[in-house]
Amino acid sequence: MLSVLLLPEFSELEAALALEWARRLELPACTVAKGRKGTPALAGSVWTPTYAFPAAPPPKALLIPGARRPERPAKDPTWLAYLEEVWEGLEALFLGFNAHLFLAEAGRLPPRVAAGEEVAERLREMGYRVEARPFLREGRVYATKGGLALLSALSDWVGKAVEL
Repeated sequence: MLSVLLLPEFSELEAALALEWARRLELPACTVAKGRKGTPALAGSVWTPTYAFPAAPPPKALLIPGARRPERPAKDPTWLAYLEEVWEGLEALFLGFNAHLFLAEAGRLPPRVAAGEEVAERLREMGYRVEARPFLREGRVYATKGGLALLSALSDWVGKAVEL
């Protein structure tokens, strides 16, 4: 199961790309958030998560799309508890354009990452080594530049390219 974690003011482009990618591969996918109420996205749409944390099935892979202030939810014990609960069972965790900041605040971002320029300088200031690549896998974490780079990372995980 691929779960898409809906942070407040998340990138619906990245979430939609991942969900469509999973649909084309016939992989089960869902959206999860702190609660079941509508979650606003960056472009103004509102998404209703499939599951709230307590009811969400454990994912094999988790995608965290970029968001307006991704580090803020990582200061909330509920978000951290969810990440802690699913962490050991994850085969892969995918980061959207600036979701690195969520994982860094949670203390789980690897020292080497790929990231877009929007977040690269901030990550360097925090002591991370940022590489100029579309994505970089370190352990289970796929750090990406976001957007279409997510598709390459997702395809790398399953070992199969998917055209959208």
